[in-house]
Amino acid sequence: MQHLEEIVSSLRDEGFRITPQRIAIVDYLLKTEDHPSAELIHKVVRKRYPMVSLSTVYKTLDLLREKKLVNEIEVEGEARFDAHTDEHINLVCMKCGKIDDIDEDSLKEIQVKAAKKSKYLILKSNFELHGYCHNCKSKMK
Repeated sequence: MQHLEEIVSSLRDEGFRITPQRIAIVDYLLKTEDHPSAELIHKVVRKRYPMVSLSTVYKTLDLLREKKLVNEIEVEGEARFDAHTDEHINLVCMKCGKIDDIDEDSLKEIQVKAAKKSKYLILKSNFELHGYCHNCKSKMK
């Protein structure tokens, strides 16, 4: 998992402005287990920085995604963000939209096999499994 200081230092070294609002956005993403939308991030950060705009949140998320410091996951047409950029599986509930992360060592093996079989140079992967979380599944009975 990445650390706040490393990300801030990396962005500063590349000449990007480091504002308290940007730091708060990155900090929230690193600390949350959820996969929040830009709107939720804005709502949370705004409690501490009332003047932060939704535009600032979107611009920061765009920068973090461009620098591969966050992943974007689309759930029912809504962009959600994940600071867990290591190889993992996202389990997406099709009813409530909850997203859980599962670390899986065999993902690297799958990528190697796919690259060998397809002759692709694989640079990035995104693994998502869609179904129903425990709470939604139990309500279906």
